[in-house]
Amino acid sequence: SASSTVATIASLGCLVVFGLSRQRSATSLCGKFAAFSNPSRRDVSQHAAKFTYFSLWAKGPSVALALEHSGMDWEGAFPEDWKSMKATTPFLELPILEVPDVGTIGHELAILNYIGKEYPEMAGSSSKDFIISQQLMNQAEDIYQKLSKLKTGLITGEDADAFWTDENESTHNRNFGVKVFLKLLEAFYTKCGGKAGSFTSSGKTVGECKLFSSLHILKLIKDDILAEYPGLTAFYDRFAAEGATQAVLKGTGRMPGEFGQYFKFC
Repeated sequence: SASSTVATIASLGCLVVFGLSRQRSATSLCGKFAAFSNPSRRDVSQHAAKFTYFSLWAKGPSVALALEHSGMDWEGAFPEDWKSMKATTPFLELPILEVPDVGTIGHELAILNYIGKEYPEMAGSSSKDFIISQQLMNQAEDIYQKLSKLKTGLITGEDADAFWTDENESTHNRNFGVKVFLKLLEAFYTKCGGKAGSFTSSGKTVGECKLFSSLHILKLIKDDILAEYPGLTAFYDRFAAEGATQAVLKGTGRMPGEFGQYFKFC
């Protein structure tokens, strides 16, 4: 066609396919031929990808949300024997996504970005949406990392208490409390022109999946934590009500059950 030229070259038993369409990527395969169509509409080589994570609301739910919202063909699993499975993972940790003809992908954010690459609406349907999504992903990760330090005892005593109450924005960002994180996200929602509870035009980018996951952690700890932030409240409530989100929250989707609460503080 006028928009895409495909040249096939056979060399040394390998078949190389060059797709010049913007939504196709070049690939080299030995012994087999792979036909690529629009990545936003194709399954993963007609076989389900397998996502594995613990049954805890920590690093895995953001990926489950993105997979559920993307429409990818996938199945979820909780590890049956993590001690034996650990050595088979790329970085000796979960989550992982096993994709036919691609391989095993480790690390939450890498998996999220892979989903975005394969399903452009999940990455952001415009450059503006893509940039918004990536910033949300990283800000949500900052919140997660701070919670991890609290849980593992790297932040204790008065500093731990201050995380929930301190509103000082002038300190170094490593000392930001949750109210500063939420205030900055609220301002970002306004700056993005957020409306109807969405930061982006689709409202379900990988960054928004990650943000919802981190906000849900906070809500599980303190249910009224978003009360002072109307934009974030609108986002959380709208995203939570989506059918794909409900499937993850209730364990009625592709995962074998619910993700239980991981972060608990007295």
